Amino acid sequence: MELAGEIIRIGAAVLLFTALYALFLLFKPYRKCRWCAKDSLLSRLPGRGLCWRCHGHKVTRRFGAYHVHKVKLSLIQAWDEWRDGE
Repeated sequence: MELAGEIIRIGAAVLLFTALYALFLLFKPYRKCRWCAKDSLLSRLPGRGLCWRCHGHKVTRRFGAYHVHKVKLSLIQAWDEWRDGE
């Protein structure tokens, strides 16, 4: 009986962490590109050209930011369709 309560608490903590991380990604989806850092060994290689990760923009999306953005867009579209149906 005690094991079930512990599993529920762990599940609730995981869901809370996931929701908070998604909220963070909604407002801060980009970060500095680690591959373009001036102190990076890869940035000092000759003939390197543009960064393969950010293509010279110096910012990349955080892990999961693309999917959070897609969920946001789908919720906006669903809200608009629901409003048009009234």
